[in-house]
Amino acid sequence: MAAEIDFLREQNRRLNEDFRRYQMESFSKYSSVQKAVCQGEGDDTFENLVFDQSFLAPLVTEYDKHLGELNGQLKYYQKQVGEMKLQLENVIKENERSELSRQKLHTQELLSQLEMANEKVAENEKLILEHQEKANRLQRRLSQAEERAASASQQLSVITVQRRKAASLMNLENI
Repeated sequence: MAAEIDFLREQNRRLNEDFRRYQMESFSKYSSVQKAVCQGEGDDTFENLVFDQSFLAPLVTEYDKHLGELNGQLKYYQKQVGEMKLQLENVIKENERSELSRQKLHTQELLSQLEMANEKVAENEKLILEHQEKANRLQRRLSQAEERAASASQQLSVITVQRRKAASLMNLENI
């Protein structure tokens, strides 16, 4: 926007210069007072200018022509900006679709990995249950073996005590 304003200021300056040249050429037949007033006496504005309306017509025509060209350029640029906006929106939509597609693929990969992990967890749980059952069976066997060993130990103790009694009785008989 600043560039457009600078451009318009430059155009205004050029038009002012062209207008003054035109006035100087056209007003040579007028008095020196009118010439001094047309030159603006240093304030570079058109506010104090006194001149015949016939001299203004070509300048206004040229200004209108230039203004028409600028309006044409403005419409062209507005059209270009509109087209660029549409292109930008299309690119954004395409990027969003691409991003959504990428995210969908990533999600599918994660779901696949999760499925495999769930299968491994189920397999591991099954193995853990099998090992627990085996450990429980072994624990029962061990308990049974300990009970038999305890029973055998008691029986051995009883037999040992009976043998000692028998040996003592035999020793007593031999005496």
